[in-house]
Amino acid sequence: MLKILFNTVLGVVLIFIWSRFVDLEAILLNLSKVNLMYLAPIFLFLLISPIVRAVRLKIFLSEVKKIKLLDLIFLNGAAMILNFFIPVRAGEVVKGVYLNTHYQLPLGKSVIWIFLDRFVDFLAVLILASVLFFVVPTSLSITFIIIITVILTLALFLTWLVVYKASFAGKLFSFLRHLFIFNSIKIYFDRFSNFILESFSILKRHPKDLSLMIAITFLAYVVDAAVWYFNFAALGVNQSFLKMYLGQVLSALTYLVPAAPGYIGSAEASGLLILSGVFGIEANLASAMTVLFHIISAIFVLIFGLVSIYSLKIDLGVIFNKIFKRGNSTTI
Repeated sequence: MLKILFNTVLGVVLIFIWSRFVDLEAILLNLSKVNLMYLAPIFLFLLISPIVRAVRLKIFLSEVKKIKLLDLIFLNGAAMILNFFIPVRAGEVVKGVYLNTHYQLPLGKSVIWIFLDRFVDFLAVLILASVLFFVVPTSLSITFIIIITVILTLALFLTWLVVYKASFAGKLFSFLRHLFIFNSIKIYFDRFSNFILESFSILKRHPKDLSLMIAITFLAYVVDAAVWYFNFAALGVNQSFLKMYLGQVLSALTYLVPAAPGYIGSAEASGLLILSGVFGIEANLASAMTVLFHIISAIFVLIFGLVSIYSLKIDLGVIFNKIFKRGNSTTI
């Protein structure tokens, strides 16, 4: 509960900061020009996005259990609505609990596998960002882009090391262990390193499978980019599709940042930072698109999420119990 309260306060602070950089009247004026014709493709692509990611999750879990694709689609919908209203990774927990109760998969491992599926998403983001920064014009300096690319490349290399060279990674962790002075820190480091090596072992798949999952993720971001593209079109503005593609890739990184219920504040702040700060789009136009996207997304998440929860017959009482137990736990 404390984390939710903190995230809520953070959202209020972000809304206040965001409002200092924009003209609210100009935003409302832009929103008054919305062409309702474009709502159809926006909702269509919002629906396609969780379907594409459900296909990836099915491939990801295929080594462990054959899961019905329709179940995974609705599971994504249920996760979306829970993450929207309870932004403490509740969506990942509901997926783990459902796989545990309906497919008899171990609860702890199920939750870890769901987070690793999101990690595949993160890997695709690293790859796309490393390439697109050199293709899509931005207001960032070339030095900054090179630094970011080096960091992203290093992260990809470390991931490859942990997944495909686990023995060497284990020796590296053992060496790093000696750098800590206190035994208590060494114990926690051992637990963490063993957890990483064991969890990431599921990613050690045939390169064809991993390449397919990453390719599907690339496609998912094409769908996400289409959502932003048509949101701008609804405001009467055409934007480069590649720019929207990179924008959605960068937006995915905000998953790592605490968010208030309903993503209030964080959505507006990140949208302004990416669209105006990185791409140089006029602040009020960028914010109008972000607000429009936020409203449409909220409507979609509410409808699709409730349909998904009903279709899967998910017991929200059990889910909330697991979430708050997990929140009070101090162990991995």
